[in-house]
Amino acid sequence: MTLSGSYFGIKTSTLYQLIKYGIYLIILYNVIHFIVEDYNSSVHRFRNGVSWAEFSDAFPQAIDSVSWLVLLLMLELETWVIEDENHKGTLRWAINSIAATCYFFIVLAFLGYWEKLMFVFSFTPVNITDACQAVGTQLSYMVEIDVFAALTSETCGLVGTGPYRVQLADSILSGAKVYSDAILLGYTEVINAGTWLMVVLVLWVDVFLQLRGALTDRLYRINAWLKAALYLILVGAAVIWGIYGNFMDFWDAFIWIAAFFFIELNLLQWHEEAEARETEARETEPIGESR
Repeated sequence: MTLSGSYFGIKTSTLYQLIKYGIYLIILYNVIHFIVEDYNSSVHRFRNGVSWAEFSDAFPQAIDSVSWLVLLLMLELETWVIEDENHKGTLRWAINSIAATCYFFIVLAFLGYWEKLMFVFSFTPVNITDACQAVGTQLSYMVEIDVFAALTSETCGLVGTGPYRVQLADSILSGAKVYSDAILLGYTEVINAGTWLMVVLVLWVDVFLQLRGALTDRLYRINAWLKAALYLILVGAAVIWGIYGNFMDFWDAFIWIAAFFFIELNLLQWHEEAEARETEARETEPIGESR
C-alpha cells in the first residue's frame, strides 16, 4: 500500500511511516515502564511472592501492554504490510493464532484490572488521627493506585490527611484523597480496558470482512461511527488520568489512541484501494460477461 505526495521535501509515504513507527517505539518504551511499575507494586501487594493464580492480578498493566503491542503489530501486518493475495495459508494461520493468544491475555488483563479495583475496595476505615500512629502496625502506604512505599517515621507525613483506611491483608495504609482517587482510577482502568476490547472486536470484524471482499461502504461507515463513540470514551479516560492520575498514564493513553488512529488510516486506505480495484474490474469487464 502506498501514499503519494510530499511534505517539506519528504515523501508523504515516508513521513507517514516515520511518524507511525515512531509512535510504536514510544509504546515499546511505555510497555517497559509498566512492567517495572507492576513489579514494584507487587513487592508491596504480594509480600509472600506471586503465584500463577495471582499473576494477572499482580501484573495487569504488563500483561495488557505487551499483549496490545503484539496485537498492534499483527494489525499493522494485516492492514498495511501484507498484500491481500499473500494473506493466506500458513502466514494467515500464524497471524490469527498470535492474535488469538493476545486476545486471551488482554481478557486476562481486563480481569486483572477488575481484581485491582476489588483490591482498592478491600480497604477499610481505621480509627487513627495521624498516619504516623500507624508506623509499626502498617508496612506500606498507597501513593497512588499502582504505587506504594514503605511506611516509616520519615515517610508517614507524606500519607496525606484522614480519614484513613487500611488494607489489612497486605498492611497498607491510605489517606482519604489517595483512596478516593484510587476508586475513580480503578473504575477508569476497567472501563478503558473493556472499551479497548470492543474497539478491537469491531476492528477484527472490519479486517475479516475486508479480506473476504464483504466490507461494503455502508458497513464500513456503521463500524466507523461505532468506533468513533468508543474512541470518545477512551479520550474521556485519558482526560481523567491527566487530571487525577499521573502524566505517564495520560501519555500512554494518548499514544495508544494515536497508534490505533494509524491502524484506522491503514484500514481506510485498504478499503478504498479494494473498492477502486472492484470498480475498475467492473468497468473493464466485457459486455455480457458475468462475474
